This record gives sequence, C-alpha cells and structure tokens, in this order.
Amino acid sequence: MSSQETTPRRVRARHFARRFVQKLNLPVVLVVVVYGAMYETTMKCAFETGRHGAVREAAFVCTAALGAVMYACTVMRDPGRVPSDYVPKVEEGDALVEAKRKGGGFRYCQKCERHKPPRTHHCRVCKRCVLRMDHHCVWVNNCVGHYNYKSFFLFLLYATVSLAQSVYYLSDYARDEVFAATGTASVRAATAATACLIFAFALAIALTGLFFWHVRLVLNNKTTIEHYEGVRSRHNTIPTVVEHPYSLGVVANLREILGRNVLLWFTPGCKITGDGTRYPNVLEMSRQRWDRTVRKKEGELTVL
Repeated sequence: MSSQETTPRRVRARHFARRFVQKLNLPVVLVVVVYGAMYETTMKCAFETGRHGAVREAAFVCTAALGAVMYACTVMRDPGRVPSDYVPKVEEGDALVEAKRKGGGFRYCQKCERHKPPRTHHCRVCKRCVLRMDHHCVWVNNCVGHYNYKSFFLFLLYATVSLAQSVYYLSDYARDEVFAATGTASVRAATAATACLIFAFALAIALTGLFFWHVRLVLNNKTTIEHYEGVRSRHNTIPTVVEHPYSLGVVANLREILGRNVLLWFTPGCKITGDGTRYPNVLEMSRQRWDRTVRKKEGELTVL
C-alpha cells in the first residue's frame, strides 16, 4: 500500500480520535457508565445464574448492543452543516419556500452570515446552523439533526426495550432472591440488584415517554422545534401561509424518516433521506398527483 493511500486514512483516524475526545463530556460518560452498569447487573442476575434461557439472553444482548451502537452514532455523527455553496433557488413553479417569521425574503442567519435551507436552525450551543435541527441534546453532547436523527430515534427505541427487559429480569431476581439473602455477599448482591432495578425503572419510564413523543413527531414528520414554533412557508405565487407542509401522510412520513425500504427501518442507520437542503412537501406532492392525472387523461384521449 502506497503512502498516498495511507495518508488520508491517518488523517481520518486523527480526526475521529479528536472528535471522540471532544465528545467525552460528563453527561456522555455518565450515560455510558449507567447503561453499562444496567447491562452488567442484568447479565449477572438473570443469565449467569441460569435463571433464563439462551434465547432471552440473546434478545437482551441484541437490543442492548443496538442501543449502544445507535447512541454512539448519535454522539459521533455530525447532524448536518449548511453547504458552503448553498444559495436558495426558486425556479418558475417551484413548490415551496420557507419565509421568515416576520415575513419577506428567504431565511438568512445573521450569525453565520449565510442563507438557511428549509427546516434549518441556528444552534447557540454548537454556534452554527444545523440541517433539519430537532434539538440540542446535552446527553449526547451534540445536536440532533438531519444526519443523526434516525440513529437518535432508534437509540430511544432499543434503549427503551432493553431497559424494559432489564426491569423485568431484575424484578424476577429481586422477588426470589432479595428476601432470601442471608450471607454478606448475597445481601450486597441483592442490594445492588434492587438499586439497579429502581434506577432502571425510573429510566425506562422517562425514555418511554420521550420515545413516544418522537413517535408522534415522526408520524407527523415534524421536529421538536417545528412543533413548538410552527413552520411558516409560502408558495412564490400563493401569499397564504401553509401549516406544516412537510407532513405527507403516515406511511410517507415514516419512509421519509426511516428510509424507503421497510425491511431496513429498524436496522442501524443514521441519516434521513436526502441531502438536508430540500424536503418533499404537500405542494410538490399535489403537483405530482395533478401531473399524473393529466397524463392519464391525455392517454385516454389518445386511445380514443
């Protein structure tokens, strides 16, 4: 292998190592430690003691591992930067342009001194504009945006499922072992399991609520910012405001967020469909349906 081929790899490796160190703040370390402790305690109490079979163990390991992988992807993946050459283009008949809140003109970021694509917002923590910004999450030390929203959503799914499994197995262990503990070692193990059960139960409730909140957002193809602030958009020839034009129906919304292939919806992945500077909307869909109808009618006339 030539030195020219190894140099880019070394640069990428150094960049990854630098970014990894930058992301290791206290909240991220705390999440990793707590998640690892839950996993380790559950494995010792439920499976190393032979209380449950290999199938249940494999299911728990799988969901916990997928949750960890999706968490790492959410932390490490850049949520999306506005391309340096981005300029809003509105051709004749173009479907939709997001207007400023105060009306008039394209959306423009005064801090970044550049135009903002639709659904893009400036993050005060990251100090830059983020494509399809959902929110800045202190627990991942990163913004959740176009290129890591799917991984964030899947992390919530698999973490919620693995915590629910942990609560079930630790409850089963506590019911049979806590009150029967006699020796010092047994008492310590039972106490640790009980403490872990209480903590896992509280986390499971919190993550379940957060997960179902984002299920609601996904079904409506909304971000958290869009839910609370609303989306103000306009057509270049229609002065009226369109309320959230990116919701295309439940199935289409799911495909926009989780991918075109239904079989791959719950497999590890990070980004949303597209480049983050343009998104399908109801006006485009209406035009496409209209065009299909016109072509169909023209075809019928041709046959006749």
